[in-house]
Amino acid sequence: MLFDPRPKTRREELYDREPELRALDEFAKKGSPILVMLGIRRIGKTSILKVFLNEANLPHIYIDSRLFEEHGFRKDLLYKVLSDGLNKLRSRWTSILKYFKVLEGVEIGVATIRFNWREKSLSILDIFAKLDEWASDNSETVIIAIDEAQLLRYLKGGKGRIDFTKIMSYSYDNLRNLKFIVTGSEIGILKDFLGFNNPNSPLYGRVRDELIITRFNRDESIDFLEKGFNECGIRPPYNIIDEIVDKVDGIPGWLTYFGYRYCRKPSPEIVREVFNEAKIIALNEIRKLSSKYYIHALKAISLGYKRWKGIKQTIELWMNHPLTNAQISRILQTLLKLSFIEKEENEYRIIDPIISEALKEL
Repeated sequence: MLFDPRPKTRREELYDREPELRALDEFAKKGSPILVMLGIRRIGKTSILKVFLNEANLPHIYIDSRLFEEHGFRKDLLYKVLSDGLNKLRSRWTSILKYFKVLEGVEIGVATIRFNWREKSLSILDIFAKLDEWASDNSETVIIAIDEAQLLRYLKGGKGRIDFTKIMSYSYDNLRNLKFIVTGSEIGILKDFLGFNNPNSPLYGRVRDELIITRFNRDESIDFLEKGFNECGIRPPYNIIDEIVDKVDGIPGWLTYFGYRYCRKPSPEIVREVFNEAKIIALNEIRKLSSKYYIHALKAISLGYKRWKGIKQTIELWMNHPLTNAQISRILQTLLKLSFIEKEENEYRIIDPIISEALKEL
């Protein structure tokens, strides 16, 4: 169902992402050790990734980093996520079990494998090395898929931070049957975290593949809505479809949200009602930003102050005190890295039109 609001898991639920799925398949067969999948919020990265993993017939471990955001960036939770992933592998590839029996800190039950994170001799690299050994012996490639990977920069260990880039770097150099797919909607933050261009990063200079997930164009957006409504057995007036397309600018997540709600209650009023609900969702996301300066900058851009000078003057007016040029530059650079805004020819633009409209009401 195209309008299922949950991430898709089957190809028939996914609209027009065949090139992206082919790119992932090509990467798995003969790509580099790492693929970085980039795209703004609600663009469909998770759906594309899950459909690929479910259909590729490859052993994989899927890590949704938002779980750590919800429950804490703790070492024990990371080990639990890995053991859960291994248990799913075990249910199909039963031979994997014997490779972990030799490791200290691994508890093997009738139906589960559990990693004892307190065992000092058991590391993430030990787990990955055994996966690689099993994959080598069985002519397999294991995919470690990490959704919203930029959040892993907050992982904590017993005495400090767990540097996942070091784990990926070691795996890149030594574990030839493991590949990583990492996604991120805070594009600049993810790039900084991975540090492919940072001489101080463990991943500096590593070759990687990159897959950019883009929004639908207008024709694709209309076709998506028409096919989704057809699945629901309804045919809205064309002006309703045009109104939805105009409001969301090709972002699949919002198209799905509007389509699902209209199918539940097909009426002209529901579009405006859902638009107001969407703005509330967007406002809640905006309010999570750590500084009021970010919110002021976003609101200024939404009101039409698109150039650096106008944004600076507007923030200073609202804050009632001057800001340095360096402060404004840092604010805008952070918003660029968080993928709330984009810059083109010295003008800034809010990427998500729903967020742009919501900001006008702050």
